[in-house]
Amino acid sequence: MMMLPRPRAYSAEASPTALLAGARIRNDWSSRQRQPVTSRASADPAEWTRLLFHTPPTWVVSGLAIRDRLVALVGLRPVTEDTFRVLAQSEQEVLLGSDDRHLDFRASVRCAHGTVDVVTFVQVHNALGWLYLVPVRLVHSMIVRRMLRHAADRLDPGRSSHATVQRSRQVEEIATRVRDDEFRRIATRGGHLL
Repeated sequence: MMMLPRPRAYSAEASPTALLAGARIRNDWSSRQRQPVTSRASADPAEWTRLLFHTPPTWVVSGLAIRDRLVALVGLRPVTEDTFRVLAQSEQEVLLGSDDRHLDFRASVRCAHGTVDVVTFVQVHNALGWLYLVPVRLVHSMIVRRMLRHAADRLDPGRSSHATVQRSRQVEEIATRVRDDEFRRIATRGGHLL
């Protein structure tokens, strides 16, 4: 059986989705991250949204805690459950977001055509919003791609079994190298295996 490489999340053109188009948010900055999935993946955008935004990986929670400490210095609100509240939902898409004094954001999680997309639109209100976007623009795409890969490992059984096979092969290769190194070490000392 030939194993294909595990599909990775990537950036794509950020065009408005159906729910984003109806959200009436000006697009001052946008991002689309796309995760290819197998036919066995969940096609439920609510399930993807839950895993991506409501039960994120530990490293995301830690990063948001650091963000909260930094933005408190300029009087911005910390991230709460309300930050990623669901605003609208359809069979293929969930729209979430919130409004704040510096900017409003909307994020769409859409499942269609063998991919899961996270499209983010930001409407900036003032100079603080533009300043806030400087570091966000540097890390947002990378963070969302890693979150998508993390979610895909859990919601795409075809992907997970491939990852498990790859990990098993890696462990087997390491064990073989360790065993071969041990045989070589013993042989060069004239030792005997019991």
